Amino acid sequence: MKTRHLGERSILLLLAEFSIPSIAATLVTASHGIINRIFVGWTLGADGITAVTITIPIFTLMLAFGMTVGIGSNTLLSIRLGERRYDESERIIGQSIALFAILGVCFMVFGFLAREPLLRFFGADDAVMPYAKEYLSVMVCGAFFHEMSFGVNGFLRGEGKPRLAMATILIAALLNIFFDWLFLIQFRTEIWGAAYATVLAQFFSTCWVAFHYLSGKTVLKWRWEYIRIDWGLSREVFMLGLPPFIMQAVACVLQALQMNQLMFYGNRFGELHGIKEGGHIAVSAFGIVFIVSMCVYLTIIGLNQGVQPIVGYNIGAGKFNRVARTLKVAIICVTIFTFVCAVLFFIFPHFILSSFADQSVPANAEMLKLSIYAVKVLVSMLPLAGVVIVMTGYFQSNGQPQIAIMLTLIRQAVLFIPLIIILPYFFEWIGCDGLDGIWYAMPICDIGSFIFTAYLIKREFKRLKLLEKNSKERLNTSEIPNFIQP
Repeated sequence: MKTRHLGERSILLLLAEFSIPSIAATLVTASHGIINRIFVGWTLGADGITAVTITIPIFTLMLAFGMTVGIGSNTLLSIRLGERRYDESERIIGQSIALFAILGVCFMVFGFLAREPLLRFFGADDAVMPYAKEYLSVMVCGAFFHEMSFGVNGFLRGEGKPRLAMATILIAALLNIFFDWLFLIQFRTEIWGAAYATVLAQFFSTCWVAFHYLSGKTVLKWRWEYIRIDWGLSREVFMLGLPPFIMQAVACVLQALQMNQLMFYGNRFGELHGIKEGGHIAVSAFGIVFIVSMCVYLTIIGLNQGVQPIVGYNIGAGKFNRVARTLKVAIICVTIFTFVCAVLFFIFPHFILSSFADQSVPANAEMLKLSIYAVKVLVSMLPLAGVVIVMTGYFQSNGQPQIAIMLTLIRQAVLFIPLIIILPYFFEWIGCDGLDGIWYAMPICDIGSFIFTAYLIKREFKRLKLLEKNSKERLNTSEIPNFIQP
């Protein structure tokens, strides 16, 4: 079977084969988010970008549940394929579809019942509330397709079809860009057009994946009898998917706190510098920096998606030396990539960020100025953050979710939450803008989490070396004829 080459071919070639399609797809995914913001910025201005940014914590929560099922299932699927347990692999796929359907219904109901209180909690005021409600109402109706297009596509990578997985994401991204242009530019809709564009793109992406599985063009199949909940299997999936859930759930809390801090200290920044609606400008600037920096982070996630099937298969096959080599190559690649990205953000910030809105409008000009300053601060420790993200993804893939959870909590909860609360006070105390404290919280957090991660990297390589040694000793013992074994 094609999956066997995961345990035989060159690590670098495998990583390129599996990561490059994922990275290309995630970059296109990020690009349609960028183009979405550009369309919204040029048609609705800073208030439109603020409204979309305010909804980020809600979609982060949706992503948390989707990643729990998707990454947990894909990790288990890769391990089962390495063990050559193909029937159970198909059961994992079937259960995931059932779980995504349940999540889709829950988010649609929850979104309509709690949308206004949630948006108020995340910092929406009367000026942006109509836009935010309109955008969110459409998006939660397509929650099922959001979960499916993200999660099920990963199964294609798990069974050794990264190019087909890339094509699936490319279709969704390109359709999203087309529908954004159609609704916002040609039809001149309000912000609901941007939401419809995303939902329609995810719908067609889901149909594309379903077609390939149901037409028999894949190694594994969607079998109707397996599309049900198996509570024992669900427990395994949720345990393996718990780290990304905790990471995204904590990120949701952080984003909510960040939005409120940005609105509060942004208004104070505006009062000090004579800028109207400083809170809206600060949130909009963060929204621009967030979506652009997501190009970098999604690329790292794409690398992790390439690492996952290689690590999972070789753990299942007992080839721990290949696991260690995969991890080493991934760390080197992410360090080089993030360093180059950080340099580009420092040298060409205006070129990267200036296309998001009409700069002849004073509020948009202030938004660009603030976003250029913020992005330079936020990416200053990007290489360290990249290594932390790779290691978190690695521990998810190798059956050590508790370590990935610990890494996530240290980075986002133990370090970032106190920093984003304390630093604005500290910066005002030393005579600077409190808004600076919000920007500097992230690089300081990256330094602290990297120190702990460096210890884990050293320990993990020692563990893998010991496992490989024990595996070779067992293999040598098993090769001795039974009649002379002690």
